[in-house]
Amino acid sequence: MQPARLAPPTIPIVLNNPVPAYPELARKRGQQGMVLLEVQVGPTGSVTQLRLHRSSGYQNLDRAALETVARWRFRPGKENEQPVSMWVRVPVRFVLE
Repeated sequence: MQPARLAPPTIPIVLNNPVPAYPELARKRGQQGMVLLEVQVGPTGSVTQLRLHRSSGYQNLDRAALETVARWRFRPGKENEQPVSMWVRVPVRFVLE
């Protein structure tokens, strides 16, 4: 008898989600930066918890990232082929063109 083979875990994958709107005041002031968020993705692919890991240095950019990513959908992570809650880090870049 052979031992059961366990499938390797897979991490959540971001689906096609909207990018955060660039805050108008940040645009006028020339503010740019990257926000790094920690996101807990539940077994259904929705965001269940969200926190700021690293600020852009601008509160309005951080807030825009948090508010938008809270509504994102993911393909959930899996352990042993079963969807599970899992934390991932998500970068959100604000760049003026």
